[in-house]
Amino acid sequence: MASPPAPPRRTASLGALAALVHLSLDALLSPFPWARPPWLRLEDMPEAFRELPFVPAAAAVSVAAAAVGGLIAALSLLAVEPGAPHRGRMLAGLVTGLWLFSALLTWLTWLQTPFLAALPGILLGIPRGLAVGWLLWRLSPRPAASGGGRPA
Repeated sequence: MASPPAPPRRTASLGALAALVHLSLDALLSPFPWARPPWLRLEDMPEAFRELPFVPAAAAVSVAAAAVGGLIAALSLLAVEPGAPHRGRMLAGLVTGLWLFSALLTWLTWLQTPFLAALPGILLGIPRGLAVGWLLWRLSPRPAASGGGRPA
C-alpha cells in the first residue's frame, strides 16, 4: 500500500528551504567566475539577453533560478513515495539530475561560453544536488509503519 504524501504545507516548506539553499550556494559561488552556475555567467550571455529588463542583475537571476530549484525539490518530494526503499538516494539523484539537466540546457541555449570553461560550474551542481536531496530526505516526514527507508 502506498504511503500518503507529505502534507502540502510541509512540501512547500521543504521546497522553500531548498530554494534558500540554492540561493545561498549561488551567493557563495558567484565571486568565482569559474565556479558560477551557468545562469550566473552574465558576462557570457548574448547581447540580446543582456538588454532584457532585470536579466543583467545577478541577484534577480539567482532568485529566479533558486525558485525553480525549490520547485524541482518539491516536485521530487511528490514523485518519490515516502516509504520507498532508498528514498534518500532517489531524492538526491532526482534533484541532482534535474539540476544538471537545467544547467546544461542553460549553457546550450543562452551562453557563449566554451564548454570547458562552463564545466566546473556545471559539475559543482553534483554536490549541490546531493546536499539538497539529502536535506529533503532528512527533513521529510517518515511513514509511521515502514520507517521511510532510513536506516535505524
